[in-house]
Amino acid sequence: MTQVAARCGYADASVAKVVEQAGVSRATFYEHFEDKEDCFLAAFVAAVRHMERVMDGVEGERSPVPPVPELFDAVLEEMARSTPISRILAVEGLAGGPRVRAAHDRMTMGVETMLEQWLSTPRDGLRLAITGRAAMEGVGGVLVRCTFRGEMTQLMELPEDLVAWLESYAVPAETPWRDAGEWRRLGEGLVKSPPPPLGGAGAPSKLPRGKNAAPPEAVARERRERILATVAQLTTTKGYAEMTVADIVRGAAVTREVFYEMFRSKQDAFLATQIFGLERAISLASAGFFPGETWPIRVWGGLEALFGHIVERPDLVYLDMIETYAAGPAAIRRSFDNRSAYHLFLEEGYRQSARAEALPRVCSEMIGSAILGLVRWEIGAGRTDRVMELLPQAVYLALAPFIGPTAAIDLVEAKAAGDRDLPTA
Repeated sequence: MTQVAARCGYADASVAKVVEQAGVSRATFYEHFEDKEDCFLAAFVAAVRHMERVMDGVEGERSPVPPVPELFDAVLEEMARSTPISRILAVEGLAGGPRVRAAHDRMTMGVETMLEQWLSTPRDGLRLAITGRAAMEGVGGVLVRCTFRGEMTQLMELPEDLVAWLESYAVPAETPWRDAGEWRRLGEGLVKSPPPPLGGAGAPSKLPRGKNAAPPEAVARERRERILATVAQLTTTKGYAEMTVADIVRGAAVTREVFYEMFRSKQDAFLATQIFGLERAISLASAGFFPGETWPIRVWGGLEALFGHIVERPDLVYLDMIETYAAGPAAIRRSFDNRSAYHLFLEEGYRQSARAEALPRVCSEMIGSAILGLVRWEIGAGRTDRVMELLPQAVYLALAPFIGPTAAIDLVEAKAAGDRDLPTA
């Protein structure tokens, strides 16, 4: 299963392919596993245990604080060497069913706990003021991208850059530790009204018929928009794997002929919906970003607009952040390519100081991955209406490596309090 899923992806890792690879009969397969997901779950757990043994070899007799830089070296070296295991852990584990995703969440929560312990422990009079979850998502985002694209040699070059990013959040050890709960409380006053029902925001209304019927191009556009809205709804309520073309045409109130005039398949419609959602999100973030007088204020404005979009259209965001991996390589590739557009908002950060200019450019990807990763957890837990609580932490994550953690905290606290006389960087 590990070999087949790494080669074909979880969606195409059929029982037939697995038994052929293993050289056993279907009857033997079903003596050991209930179905494909049961087998994949066993393969995923085995991969996790393999990496745990690698980490245990670094730690030896477990010390109170895990040696994270050394663990980065060992884990990334093993990921580069064991490509199928890397693929299972970093990519295909996000494409599996509910039991597999739950196992993946448990794995990442274990990493989060380990990082939190290391980050919060003072060393040389300093402590790294970033939460374990943000650190885990930032590092993990780069590892997933490298693994998906087969850039395994780049993995072995990453440890120093990963540590450099984490160390850009260094503050004096006596600085009070702000955990995830405190960041959330800082953002409580920013939470807006609950979002409309799925598909409600921006969902197209039906055009009139009869004498006042709209021209054909308007009808086609309206039907396409209905299909995209329905795909976003169904992906959220049923999941990509369970959604069918029959579900889509029924929900969008169109015929199968109309659907196939516009899209080749369910996946084609998913990709079109994904593009629509990503373009809309980037457009709104840009509109919030550019009016600001200074770069830090522009970052706040851009993220505030983006988070507002997430609250209003959770279906579009769920489609891209949760279901993309189930939709296959084309959707994953498109998601990575489109998310890189957000890195442009951080380019000015490298010009804030000589210290900022020396940071590796992969910091932009880690910052973006950390922010979107925090959002993904909220969406996966059904707390989309609370996403705005993440805004202060997200802005801090974006600013601190470039203007320094203290200045970033001052600005975020002032903005969260609604102050007009803001500190400048």
